[in-house]
Amino acid sequence: MKKLIGIAIIVQTVLFGMLLIQLESLSDTIAQTGAYIATNNGTVDWGAGLPIPFFILLGALIIIGVKLVFSKEKDVK
Repeated sequence: MKKLIGIAIIVQTVLFGMLLIQLESLSDTIAQTGAYIATNNGTVDWGAGLPIPFFILLGALIIIGVKLVFSKEKDVK
């Protein structure tokens, strides 16, 4: 059961990370379109992008999932 939960955590984390990266990319595209209309050159000068803690948390969740997948189950008697 631990392995199944670990695999589910890994898959969910990877898919959620991919979704957030795509949404961030889409929001940058929308912001660039608005800037193009406003400034006529299409540049966006604020520091857009996902923060480093986002990737640290995704990595931590993947490590937890891997630990659950590869940990030995204790025999309960």
